[in-house]
Amino acid sequence: MREICGDVQPTLLPINENDFERKLNTADNARLDISARGLWNGCEKIFFDIRVTSDHPTSQSDSVKSLAHIYKHGKEKDECNQRVIDIKKSSFNSLVFTSGGMATECTRVNKRLAEKIAKKYRELYGCIYMHLS
Repeated sequence: MREICGDVQPTLLPINENDFERKLNTADNARLDISARGLWNGCEKIFFDIRVTSDHPTSQSDSVKSLAHIYKHGKEKDECNQRVIDIKKSSFNSLVFTSGGMATECTRVNKRLAEKIAKKYRELYGCIYMHLS
């Protein structure tokens, strides 16, 4: 991400008094993993939450779970999303990985990273995407 985005950094959202009034998630662990500028457009700052789940869509024990259930990022991240929108006036992406794949939103981000890296280094998109996946 640092190769093609600016201002990439670990991030922690500050809590202020308005968060309590709006009933947003104000717990100490109400944080997102990284933020970056320029993934979707040149100026927009995006906050990312990265999750790796031990569920595997093709394993016998997890096969009864739907993909939507496995890749769900949870209510607490919906609250973080609202904080990002309200406080930072930015976007939020939840990146959920399993040992068997990625959630749809995660795949979309990965494709965009591959596209931008391929363009920057004049490489084939498919080769870059396979490397990132």
